[in-house]
Amino acid sequence: MEIKKENLFVHIPYRILLNNLERLIDFGLNVEVYIDGEGLDTYTLREIDLINSFFEKIGLKKIIHGPIYDLNPGSLDSQIRNVSQERIKQTISFSEKLNSDHIVFHHGFNHIYYKNHREKWLENCLVIWEPIVEYCLKKEINLAIENSLDSEPSIILELIKKINSPNFKACFDIGHFNAFGEKSPLEIFQEYPPEVIAEIHLSDNGGDFDSHLALGKGKIDFEKFFLLIKERGISPLITLEPHSLEDIKPCFEYLSRFKD
Repeated sequence: MEIKKENLFVHIPYRILLNNLERLIDFGLNVEVYIDGEGLDTYTLREIDLINSFFEKIGLKKIIHGPIYDLNPGSLDSQIRNVSQERIKQTISFSEKLNSDHIVFHHGFNHIYYKNHREKWLENCLVIWEPIVEYCLKKEINLAIENSLDSEPSIILELIKKINSPNFKACFDIGHFNAFGEKSPLEIFQEYPPEVIAEIHLSDNGGDFDSHLALGKGKIDFEKFFLLIKERGISPLITLEPHSLEDIKPCFEYLSRFKD
């Protein structure tokens, strides 16, 4: 499978991106900008203008990854739902300012705490997500829900099915499922209907922890994974997620081995 460069992104936190804009010229890759809660509270329009003008100058694209810590739009606590909703809305506003039309969110479902409250969690989620999804559909913004500590994908697939909107799909993180999945990530990948996969996150690990290694440095069989992507006839966005800027080039070189 040959990955089109226009569909290839690298995950970089907002502040690290601001401090390393010139290095993007060397990478030559589009960016998935990770913004956390602190970033949403402190970014400035001057910073946004700087990023936008730089990306326009070098001809690269941006997508967004929203906050991952402590948010839970399906929470049984109404105040937690309110805070989660506000952070989601802030992320969408941030995305619009950065001229991005694609945002990744984690779902916030805890498989231990909510084991006996699954339906209520989903019900609460719909109240939060449905108006947001409708707004984003009008604005032509796509949303993708990513697996995090999930052992299997049923809660994500059920949420996507209930929302039932063309702009609300899934981000499949193979590293997370390799670390936390009850089955092989390749088996779990095939449980996702092809039409719901909007994005794929790539990092490697040894199966014991989500260590975000460079591709080829862990135990994930990417050759078989890329064959599965090709066999399923999908062309999702692909985001590299090493936790070091120094690992970006090795990841890109590793991917270049897999061509049709």
